[in-house]
Amino acid sequence: MLGIRGATSIEKNEIEHIKKRSIELYNKILEKNDIQNIVTILCSVTPDITAYNPITAIREEFKLDKLPLMTFQEAMFEGSKKGIIRFLILCESKTQNFVFLHDAKSLREDLY
Repeated sequence: MLGIRGATSIEKNEIEHIKKRSIELYNKILEKNDIQNIVTILCSVTPDITAYNPITAIREEFKLDKLPLMTFQEAMFEGSKKGIIRFLILCESKTQNFVFLHDAKSLREDLY
């Protein structure tokens, strides 16, 4: 079992924008990894993301009704970025490629 991480950012706390960025992130994680079986997906959001739950977009778009999904509010520290959505996918996979999109790329500059 592996944990595959990913993060993206939003510029607007709006439903459609959160949905679009969440679906884009999940698609990129699937595209860059050879995932056979997903056990669960955990999601965290910064406190400024309140318009919509990103994990709901994933559940609905990818029909993940039987998969345990959970969202948490991210702990904020001095200098923490705002507008960040993070996914942690616990799964069976032959690869473990993390994905960081948009402004979230700066969270893991060592990958880019």
